[in-house]
Amino acid sequence: MKQTLQKFGHWTPAAFCAFICLNALFIAPSSGNVEWWKPVFFSFLPMCFFFVGSATSQMQKEIQELRKQVADLQSKHVSSHDAA
Repeated sequence: MKQTLQKFGHWTPAAFCAFICLNALFIAPSSGNVEWWKPVFFSFLPMCFFFVGSATSQMQKEIQELRKQVADLQSKHVSSHDAA
């Protein structure tokens, strides 16, 4: 569960902003009280979080790879001491 949260947790802001965008584009205009800039603002908001999400996703992959490499090096170091 924790690994799933780590994998998808950084995409939560993008999903939330997409929801806000859809609300601003489709629900609020039907009520007739939307200013012209609100749909434009909310439409581009998810892109900001998308870029942040893609960057943190790449960093998470690199961190996992580095942790694996450190664990492999530690196990080789311990096994070389056992052989000596």
